[in-house]
Amino acid sequence: MRRTLVVAMMVALAAQTSAAWAFADDEARTAILELREQLKASQRAQVDLMTQVEALRSENQRMIGQMQELTRQVETMDKRLIEVEPARVELNGRVISVKPAERRDFENAIALFQKRDFSGCLKALNTFKKTWPKSAYMADVDYWRASSYYSLNDFKSTITVTNNLYRVYPRSAKAPEALLMKSSAELSEGQIDEAKKTLNTLIKRYPKSDSVKTAKDRLAQIQKLG
Repeated sequence: MRRTLVVAMMVALAAQTSAAWAFADDEARTAILELREQLKASQRAQVDLMTQVEALRSENQRMIGQMQELTRQVETMDKRLIEVEPARVELNGRVISVKPAERRDFENAIALFQKRDFSGCLKALNTFKKTWPKSAYMADVDYWRASSYYSLNDFKSTITVTNNLYRVYPRSAKAPEALLMKSSAELSEGQIDEAKKTLNTLIKRYPKSDSVKTAKDRLAQIQKLG
């Protein structure tokens, strides 16, 4: 009978142990399922975050592109304004207002004269007169045109241009020099009386100019000759 009791106790203990194990398996299974759900949720959150980061990166690149384009447009407008807006420069002791392209065309033409390319200078200055008909450089343009003609021994054209300069721009600083050049061209053409008249005009109209002394000396030499 004791043996039967022992056997019964062992069977009961085994049953309890089996039930405990079965309960432990259920808890572990539930914990694993919860962990799997947490992992899936974490993975979804990570994917969503990466998607948001990529969207922000794309938006940032788009904004950078817009800023670069706006910067390019501003720089282009600045360059256009520089080419269009007049600048103040000094010419013959006075300040004038000229456009950058206008100034560049004038200086390029004078550079040709300095290189003794008198024909090229004339061509450039004639083009300048057509391109910039109201330029503040115009008296100087005619002066250098006359100088180019004189350097090419075209004295008749020199006389024509200097006459125009004196008539249209009598207050220009180049007017006295133009009259002096005109007298030289007239002497070269054998127009002695005209040269004397031109020199007297210079002395009378521009008594304080730097050209007066040369005019007086030249007039004295002409009078000695006859």
